[in-house]
Order: sequence, then C-alpha cells, then structure tokens
Amino acid sequence: MLFSACKDTNDQSFGPNVVGCRGDFDFTVKFEQLFFSITPSVIFIVASLWRTALLIRRPIMVDAPMLRLAKLGVLVSYASLELSLLILVAVLSFGASDVDIASCVLRLVAALSMVGLSYFDHSKSLRPSIFLSAYLFWTLLFDIAQVRTYWLASSTRPETAFAAIFTTALAMKVVMLLLEAQRKTKWIVWDSKDHSPEETSGIYSLGVYFWLNQLFLEGYRKVLEISDLYPLDQNMAAKRLSQRFEQHLGIAKFKGHKIGLVKVLAKSLAIPLILPIPARLALIGFNFCQPLFINSLTERLSEPEGSFTANAGYGFIGASICIYTSIAISMALYGYFHHRMLYMARACLVTAIYTKTTVARIASEDENAALTLMSTDIERAMMGFRCLHELWANVIEVALSSWLLYNLLGAAFAAPIVIVIICATAISFIMRFMSDGQKTWMAGVQKRVGLTSSVIANMKNIKISGITDPITRFVEQLRADELQSGSAFRKLMLTGATFAFVPLLVSPAVTFAVAQRSLDAARIFTSLSYLLLMAVPLNAIFQNLPLFAAGLACLSRIQDFLESETREDFRIIPTRPGSDIEKPSVDQSTTLPAIAIKNGSFGWEPDKMALSNINIEIPRGSLTMVVGPIASGKSSLCKALLGEIPYHRGTVTMAARFSRVGYCEQTAFLSNSSIRDNIIGYSPFDAERYAEVIDATMLGIDFETLPQADKTNVGSNGITLSGGQKQRVSLARCLYLQSDLLIMDDVFSGLDADTEDQVFQRVFGANGIIPRRQATVVLCTHSVRHLPAARHVVALSSDGTVVEQGTFEDLVANRSYIHSLGVKSPSASQTASEKNESDKADQSQPNLLRKVSTRPVLPESKDMARLDGDKEAYMVYLRSMGMVLTACLFLCGVCFGFFYNFPTIWLKYWSDDAVAVDPSHSFGYYAGIFALLELSALVSLLCLGFLLYITAITRSGTSLHHDALQTLIHAPLSFFTTTDQGIITNLFSQDLNLIDNELPNALLNVIYTVFVAIGQAAVMTTSSPYLTISYPFLVFVLYGIQKFYLRTSRQLRLLDLEAKSPLYTHFLDTSKGIITLRAFGFTSEDSAKNAYLLDTSQRPAYLLIMIQQWLTLVLNFVVAIIAVVLTTLAVRLRSNSGFTGASLVTLMGFGDMLSEFVKYYTQLETSLGAISRLKAFDKTAETEDREEEDVIPPEEWPQKGEIALNSVSASYGTEDPTEPPNLALKEIQLQIRPGEKVAICGRTGSGKSSLIALLLKLLDPVDDTLDRVYIDKISLRRVDRSSLRQRIVAIPQDVVFLPDGSTFLENLDPFNVSTIADAQAVLEAVGLWAFVRDRGGIEAGMTVSTLSQGQRQLFSLARAVLRRRIRARSLGLGGGGSEGGILLLDEVSSSVDRETEKTMQEVIRAEFKEYTVVAVSHRLDMVMDYDRVVVMEKGEIVEVGNPAQLVQETGTRFGELWSLGRK
Repeated sequence: MLFSACKDTNDQSFGPNVVGCRGDFDFTVKFEQLFFSITPSVIFIVASLWRTALLIRRPIMVDAPMLRLAKLGVLVSYASLELSLLILVAVLSFGASDVDIASCVLRLVAALSMVGLSYFDHSKSLRPSIFLSAYLFWTLLFDIAQVRTYWLASSTRPETAFAAIFTTALAMKVVMLLLEAQRKTKWIVWDSKDHSPEETSGIYSLGVYFWLNQLFLEGYRKVLEISDLYPLDQNMAAKRLSQRFEQHLGIAKFKGHKIGLVKVLAKSLAIPLILPIPARLALIGFNFCQPLFINSLTERLSEPEGSFTANAGYGFIGASICIYTSIAISMALYGYFHHRMLYMARACLVTAIYTKTTVARIASEDENAALTLMSTDIERAMMGFRCLHELWANVIEVALSSWLLYNLLGAAFAAPIVIVIICATAISFIMRFMSDGQKTWMAGVQKRVGLTSSVIANMKNIKISGITDPITRFVEQLRADELQSGSAFRKLMLTGATFAFVPLLVSPAVTFAVAQRSLDAARIFTSLSYLLLMAVPLNAIFQNLPLFAAGLACLSRIQDFLESETREDFRIIPTRPGSDIEKPSVDQSTTLPAIAIKNGSFGWEPDKMALSNINIEIPRGSLTMVVGPIASGKSSLCKALLGEIPYHRGTVTMAARFSRVGYCEQTAFLSNSSIRDNIIGYSPFDAERYAEVIDATMLGIDFETLPQADKTNVGSNGITLSGGQKQRVSLARCLYLQSDLLIMDDVFSGLDADTEDQVFQRVFGANGIIPRRQATVVLCTHSVRHLPAARHVVALSSDGTVVEQGTFEDLVANRSYIHSLGVKSPSASQTASEKNESDKADQSQPNLLRKVSTRPVLPESKDMARLDGDKEAYMVYLRSMGMVLTACLFLCGVCFGFFYNFPTIWLKYWSDDAVAVDPSHSFGYYAGIFALLELSALVSLLCLGFLLYITAITRSGTSLHHDALQTLIHAPLSFFTTTDQGIITNLFSQDLNLIDNELPNALLNVIYTVFVAIGQAAVMTTSSPYLTISYPFLVFVLYGIQKFYLRTSRQLRLLDLEAKSPLYTHFLDTSKGIITLRAFGFTSEDSAKNAYLLDTSQRPAYLLIMIQQWLTLVLNFVVAIIAVVLTTLAVRLRSNSGFTGASLVTLMGFGDMLSEFVKYYTQLETSLGAISRLKAFDKTAETEDREEEDVIPPEEWPQKGEIALNSVSASYGTEDPTEPPNLALKEIQLQIRPGEKVAICGRTGSGKSSLIALLLKLLDPVDDTLDRVYIDKISLRRVDRSSLRQRIVAIPQDVVFLPDGSTFLENLDPFNVSTIADAQAVLEAVGLWAFVRDRGGIEAGMTVSTLSQGQRQLFSLARAVLRRRIRARSLGLGGGGSEGGILLLDEVSSSVDRETEKTMQEVIRAEFKEYTVVAVSHRLDMVMDYDRVVVMEKGEIVEVGNPAQLVQETGTRFGELWSLGRK
C-alpha cells in the first residue's frame, strides 16, 4: 500500500477522518485520492473534451504567442511531473492499490486535457478559460490538503520522493493558475471603448467583481455620465437577444396558454437560465454546513477542558473560514448569473413590445399601453422574477432542514410542518386574488399615465380652453383610484407576508413546546439553527410567491398585448416590386390606375362603416384631389389606401409594390428632434433634393430667423412650431422621401392664403415638384379653390359614399356637388400668383422657435447632490407621510428589533435551567414567555407593515402626486417648449412608481434590518465580550463601504432613470406616428433606434444591480471575518456553549441583515432620487403665477368685453438670460370695442396665435410693457391666470379630450355644471347630435379616434356654446346672448368644409352676438363677416380696417390675401 506509516489504522478506508494517526486531525489517504483527485479529474476530463470540441469551430480572436508559449511550457512541465508520479507508483515497489494507480492515471490524463483546452481557449476565447481556472482553483485547495497528508504519512525514501514531486506539481499548478488568470484585453483586436471589461474577465474577476473597480473609482471621484459607463456586454445586446427570442416567438402557438410567454422566454434564454443553478446548489450546501458546525462546536465547548485539543480548535477556525468564505463566493456567482439573465429577459420583452407596436392594428389598443407595459409592467415582472431560482432552492432547503430536524427532535419536527401547511393554505387562497388585483392596479396606472402624458402633450390647448381645473380633478381622481386599487393589492401582499413570517416567528415556540424533552445547549441551538434554515426559506417562499404571481400577471398582460390583433394589409399588391424612385418618363403603364378600389367599404368599428360602396381609380403620375364635407370619410380613405383601416370589404388594388409611401397626416406627426432630422428621417441625405423641398415648402424663410436654422429642435409633438409650420415640415418630409406615391391629408388647413397658394404652386403647379417627378398624389383637402389643378377629383358625401368623380371640367358641367362649391376655372395666366421670391424674402416670421433642451430636470447646481445625496429629500418624504405616522413607524421598528432577538437569549436561560438538577421554573413558564415574545414580534411587524404599506403609501402618494401635478399645471408654457415630454412623463410614471413601490419597500426594510441588526450585535457579544471591541471597527468599515459604494450607486440610479426617458419618448413617438412610419417604410430603422436606446438604458441599470452584488459579496466577507473572530475567541477562551450557540445562530442571520441593511439603505437613498427629481421639477418648472396676481374677477367679468393693447411687446424668453429676448409681438397697439368682432390674419408664424396667448397670459409682456394690456379697464397684470382663462371663452386649434371611455357629457362639460338637456341642445345647435345619438347617446363612452378632425372642432365649439349658456344662466340673463364677454378663436374652422364653416359662423353669430370676438383665421370668407381685420407680419400689426373696405382698396395687404384666396 502507498504510505504505510499508518497501516494499522483506517488510513486505507473511506474515513473520511483518520483515527489513531496524524493526531486524528486529517482525512484518510483513500478518501483524499477518491474525492480530491479522481472525482475532480473525471469531471474535468469530460468537460474539457466538450469545451474543446466547441472551441475548435470558433475563429481565432486573440493573438498572444508568448503568453500561449509560457502556458504550454508550464503545462507540459506539470504533465511531466504527473507522469513521474505515475511511473514512481507503478514501477517501484510501493504496494500501490488500484485507487492509487487510478488517481495517478486520471491526474495525468487531466494534465494532458489541460494542454489541449488551454491551447484552444487561449486563442479562441476572449476570457481566460473559466473551466480551466475553476479546475485549477479547486484542485489547488485539494492538493494542499493532500501535500500535508503525504508529508505527514511519509516513512520511506520513495514515499518522501513521491511527496516532493507532488509538492513540485502543486507549485507548477500555482504558476499555471496565475498564467491562466491573465486577461487578454491588450492582445484582442478591437476598440476597447466599445466593449465592457466584463467580456474579458475570468472566473476570479467575475466571482469577486474586480471588473467593477474602475467604475467605482470613477463614481467616487466625479459626477458620472452615460459615456463614463462600461458598454453593454455584446451578449446582452438587444439586437442579438431579440433575434433569438423572435425565432421562438414565431414558432410558439401560445394563444390560450397562460404561460406561453414564459415558455418562450425559457427557450430563448435556456443557458443563462441554467447557469445560476450550480452556484445556488453550492450555496445550499454551504448554508447547511452552518448548523453542523454549530452543533460540533457547542458539543466540544461543553466537553471537559482537557479533551479539547489545539488541532480541534484550529480545525474549527479553518472550517469557519471555508464555510463563510464559500457562502460569499457562491452567492456572488449566483447573483451575477441570475441578474444577468433577468436583464437579458428585459431586453427580449421590451424589444418584443416595441416590435408589436410597429405591426399592431391602429385603434385596437390605447397608444400608451405599450409605454406602460415596457415600463411599469416589465419593472414589476423583473421584481417578481428575482426570486425565480429562490423558489425551488427554498423548497430543497425546507426539505433538508425538516429531515435534519426530524433526526434531532423526532416527531416534534412535524409541528413547524403543520404551521407551514396552514400558512401555505392561507397564502394559496390569497394568491387567487393576486393576479386580478395586480392587473386592476396596473390598468389604473396605465390609465393615469396615459392621461398625464396626454395632458403634458396638450398643455397649451388645455390652458387656452380654461379646463385645467377639471382636468386636474380628473387626473387626481384617477390617481386616487390607482392608489385604492394598489392599496387593495398591498393588503393582500401584507396578509400574505404576515403568514410568511408565522413559520419564522411561531415555529420555534410550537416546536419546543411539542418536543418537551431535555434540551441542552447543543440540542436547543442546533434545533434553532435547523428551524431557521426551515423558516427563513419558507418565509422567502411565502413572500416571494405573491411577487412571483404579480410578475406572472404582468407577463400575462404583455402576452395579451403580443397576442392582440396585428395590422392586416388587405391591399392587393403585385409580387414583383415596383421602384420607389421617381421615373423620368412615363411609359404605357400610366394608362393603368395606380390604385383601384372596387366595392370598397371601410370602417373603424365592425358594424359602422365610415366609407361605403367606394369605386374609384387613382390615375398614375398625376394629382387626385378628394373633397367632401366633414366626417365624409376623407381621412379614412387615406388610411384605406395605406391598408391601415381595421375593418374592410371589397378590394384595393395597387399597380406596383411601393415599399415606401409618402404620407402626411391631418395632424402632423413630428418626433422630438431637429427640423432637418424630421424631414430627412432615415433616408440618405441629398443636399440638392433637400434644398428643393425646403424651397417648395417655403421653410427657408423660417430658417433665417431660427437660432440654429434647420437644426433647431421642434420639441415634443412639435410644441415650438405653429400649426402651419408643423404641416409644412410634414409636407417637406413627404416630398423628400424617394417614392412614386404620396398621400396627403388636409396639409393646407393651417396655412394662410398667401403661403398656401405659393406652396401649392411650388409643389403641384405646372413647374412644381410633383409634375417634374411625375409622382402619383392623393390630396384630401378643404381648400377647394385648387380643384382645377387636379387631373382627377373625387367628391365624398356625408354618408361616406362617392357623390361624383372625374375631371374638374366634367364635374362642374354635372352641376352637382363640385359645381355647388362655386370654384372658378383657372385663368390662362397665373403669373400674378407666382410672385418673385425676392419680394417675399423679407417676410420672415418673428423668432417664435427656440432650441429645445432635452436636459434632465435636475439642474446643474445639484451635480454634487448626485455624489453626496440630497438629505432634504428625506424630510420631504417624511412630511408627505406625516411626522406622527413617521414616529409610529420607528416605534414599531424598535419593538420588533427587541422581540425578534430577545427570544434567542431567553433560550440560553431556558437551556441552562433545563439541564439543572433543580430547575427554578417549569417548562411551561419558559415556553409561554418564549411564545409571547415571538407573537409580540409578529404583531409589531404587522403594525409596521400596515402603517407603511397602507397608510403611508396612500398619504405620500396622494400628497407628492398632487404637488407634482400642481407644478405641472402651473408651469409656464416656456417650460414645455424647453423640456422633453419623455422626461416629464417619466416623473409621473417611473418616479411615482418608485415612490409607490421601491421607496416604501426600502424604508420598511431599513427599519426592519437596522433594529434587528442592532439586536443581533448585542446578542453576539454575549458569547465573548471581547467581540465588542471589534464593533467600532466594524461600524467604521461599514460606513466606509457604504460611503464608497453609495456615491456610485446613487449616480447609477439617477442615470438609470434619465436613460429611460429617451426610450419612453421614442415609444410615445412611435405609438403616435406609427401610420407615418409604416407608410415611409421606416419601421426597421426605428426598431434599430429602439434597440440602441434600450441598450443605453440597460447600461446603468445592469451596472447598478452588479455593484449591489459586489456590496453583498463584501458584506458577506465582513460576516466571514466576524465568524472567524467569534470562533477563534470561543475556542481559545472556552466561551459558554449556550452563549456561543446563541451567537452563532444569530450570526447565521446577521450577515443577511447587514447585507440587507446596506442594500436597502442604498435603495432608499437611490429611490429618494425620485423625490429629488420631483423637487428639482418644482424648482425648474417654477410657476407662471406671479405674486401681484391677486385679483380674482367676479363671475360676470368681463361684462363689456373691451380690450386695450397699448404698445405691448412680448417674448417667449431665452434659455440664456444674457441674450436679448426674441420678441414674438412688437409694439402691439390695438383697441377693441365691446361686442366688436375682430379677425386676425397673416402668414403662418406671424404672431397671430401669440396675440391670443397674450390675452390669456400664456405669453407675458416684456418687463417695460407689463401694465399695457387691459380688459374692461382692468390691467391683466393683476388678474389671476386661472380665473382669467375660466372667465374668457377660448377655443384652441387642436381640441382637447378626456381619455377614451369618458362620456360625451364629461367631455362636453368637464366642469359638470350642465344637464343632459343642455348638452343635447348644444350638440343639436352644431349638428353633432345625430352622430352622438348613433353612438349610444350623451352618456355613452366616446372614442376620440372615431371623430374626424372637423367633428372635433365642432365638438369644441359646442363646448364653448355650453359654457356661454351656463354662464348666462348663472348670471340670470336668460341665455339669449345679451350678456357681454370675450370669445377667442384660434383657427376653429381650419379642418371643416365650407358648408360646415357657414354653420359654425351662424352658431357663433347667434350664440355670441353680444360677445367681443377675436378670431385667428385663414378662412377669408369667415373673416368677411367680421367688423375689423388685423393683418400681422413678423409680430407686428401692419394693417387694421374693415375687411370689406380693405378688399375694395388697392394695394392693401388684406386685399392681396383676398385675391389669392378667391382663385
């Protein structure tokens, strides 16, 4: 036999420990050979062959010949030494057994496998070999144990030689381990700035997070930006992951399967899903070493002093090092792989939601649904699936601890099992309601965020309409409903959490009561450790199951969205692709129609067709115009031609396959980028083509006055542009696109007559762009004066059918609808309309556009707060809850900390008394008080949870949302033009989500962990008072760790929130403009942009979770140090076994408490970033209200409606206070008499809407003209803005509606002051009653998309009429219009036909006959009905007079406009 020094002992048995040799402190030789050599060698040989086979097929990525040569040299040397050992054993007369020879043979084969694996892994893998590094590390530890054994067991010269060679091989293995750990970054051919150091990190760097060091240093030293962060690992890139996910999604048939999406995710991420499992299994093993260690140590400490050898003490110290260090490492690796998988899943889901958005059927989903799903739902799903691997691991831990407890206590082990079953039954009953509760809550969040987003986008129109108060009430009601449904869900969660803590807090008392046997210190504390190992995972299961169920519910919502109806392109398109490039000549194919519709019927609802029995042909290479009254289906026809309308019959045949179609929506869709980027889109830049379309749309004149010309940012929804400017940018984008087919929907509605005429001539005139390109154009319009220019005209009727179609001349001769419009044929010469551009060049508009900043809401002065935190945010949050409630929370925390920890000390006294000869108290006395303490802890925790989760969240959520909403409502218009909509939306979605969820959760856990940890620290000092000496050092270390860690984590959390804003904005833009994007063929490019924004948003979020794992690792190492110190003091000072057991049992949870405390304190700090952002929002947005605005006029004001503007100038201001303001209005001198009707005309952007804004105090006069605006002799400087907007009736160009689902009555009367009869009367007056009646009546829910643009303007007029009638009634004037007042109109008839316009004029004339009316209008027929007209240019009044007289006079500006408009 090999090593015969201990031949008379059990050294050749499987031991595991040797008896009678080597001081009884060693493993047997056979055990070591079997488990330290043979087993790891076999595993490595198999794994290395599999790994090598994979690597052979990969390309060479690393070129480092010298390092490879060094590795091979050391490996060959190591293999030679292993060969020497085999020869030594086989040749010399050792008397070696089969196990000895097998061990040497397998070690040699493993060494040779290492050569091959190292060779291929070196050049074909970016990382150091993970397999080889792991094998070297573990076998190095095993070899150290074997070297000690071999030297102690050597008794002959051959055995000594064997030990010496084995030791040399160990040294070679150390050298090999160091060489294999070398990173290969400097030998990889790539730009390291585009790659994360994580991609080249080996197992050691990943296991202890060394790759994060540089990030920590950067975060500690300076304010981090996105560019300072590591790039995302390429294996986590959205594009790569989404391709794999879509493959499985494409073949999945999960309709009808509730967890279909879960299966797709599992298949797509199979390997990342499996990788955490080995580390989690290892963690289970090391966790269960703790009670075995406690049992052995307490038993040894209970023995007489002489029986405790020094070797045994060293063994316990070594065991504590191994156990607690291994727990730290295995937990670190588990956390790394698990969270990496979660962020891969997030990338898959966000991309899938976005992709679905690009192909979903319009009007089938709320446009904000995708945003809520990819933000709130995915965050909740991520939170729920953090416990994915914990669930099965906890089940294993419960089963193992139950078995160990049974061995120790016998049948008493069933007591906690019974409690568990009761709790599990209760929780399973609660979980039945969890999914529905979660969905109801999320639906409430989605509805509120959707409305808030709409409010942000339409704030200007809301303020003009004077409905900020009802809108505010509506949003706050939605917030209250959301908090109520959230509170119902949290009550379920709290009930479940209470049952989850029952096994942890009640099981020990019940178990010890049932056991009723002699419980010495070893037995009682070992039992308690087993109970902890059972109760803690059970507690985790019961707490995590509701979260997991909530995560599944969110995935179910996402699955429902992914299963929703996909857009069906019903058009018949030829299989051969047609060219998208304009053709210089027309061939015979132009005789065929470009588009033909036969027997077509199209609608937005299954049983209501907007268009019926349509038979039209669109001729190729020419202009086709579609006209008709409002709601005749013109916009629906445009969408039918694009294949976008959901319900259809008949056929739509395309002559060619147009992959790109130019499309202009009636309401221009613009993304939040520069004018140039909006026009070019994703098309290649062509300077000549760009200049051509800029000239055609007359945007060059606007560029001359912009601070950055065409690079000026248009803002969210184009908020900084006038209506006409937005339409011309949209038209320019359509013309820039390389396409033969263009579809335009009412693109001239926002243009004045002069601009409209010039743009029309440059685009559609004889020498315009369209005739030159010979493109096919479908133009739906109310500008019927251009009909003579069309080759083909289609007239629709109000019932959605075709009245007539053909050439203009033929239709005029028919004496039908077109003839009734009274449009004259064009004269032989139109040179008068084609004016010299030099005459127009100076007609540049005032600078109303300003650069939009997409900066975060946090001001620069707060940069240091990103490093050091914002302590004031604590007080803001606590005040929002109430200070009395705050004090109660901390009192409950103190009580829980005491009642949670004192039972462990009570057990020590119980165990001492139990083994005493004459016990001082009965068993029932100790068991009863123990149970009372545990129940008190449960009650304290329940009170803490109820106060925080139910009361505090509702209070703080209501208060903080109210403050933020008030800031939003009272913010000046300039704030919305300089701040990205996505940033503001993020405050009301992501930040409020943090305040409702993460922040209270973090606060609860901080209170929980800090008081429990303080109690645990006190318990541990009972074992050895000397341990107390280390506490100041421990506090200092923890403070240093959190200080170092917190600086980086706080910044990463803020960057995480900020990086999501562009992603949210992009989602919103895509939802709003999906028809345009699909028509332009830009969806693939937009998806690529989404992937880039997603990857950018993943960077701070992923790095944040990684540094949290680093923190857990460091704190586990701190716990390991405490465990080693505690063990050392116990064995060296012979501590009391009871107190030592109590201390070690406490230590089992102390590490978790430390880790949880710092983690949740950090989460609290970073979540408070949401409060800081709301504070910064309040400061940055400021308020439009002024201190001097102390006059709230009476309800009857303004009784006369007299307006006086005395040389007023106004500006939207500048971002830089040092810059001179760009005046939007210059020296406006205008007196409007009571009851006078005044029209405002001028070129788009001339300042017309600014004048309306000035009267409503949306635009403030410059400082030296503040007192020069009067209404009824009262200076507007003193009038309260909100009251002013409620007293004046104003109708904006873009109509504002409440969310879909609100009733017609609520939209018509947001103030809720009218009756149903009142509402019906005004609808009848404007001609909308039949439409409303057909859709269920005044109290039926309405969907805005079912109203045409013209119907929306009629609805807005009806709302104004109702306000006037209610006002008249409240003033006792009978509603006959005899009361005075002011009516402001901003392009209210821009989207209606002439007949409807006449109806609107009649309604205004009848209803507001005594009112002073100020109307901005491009419809000159409407202007002729007014007493005076004001013509504006460049923010100045250039002409005032009676419109009829000005038309008769020669050389007047209005006369020129009239002449152009009558053509």
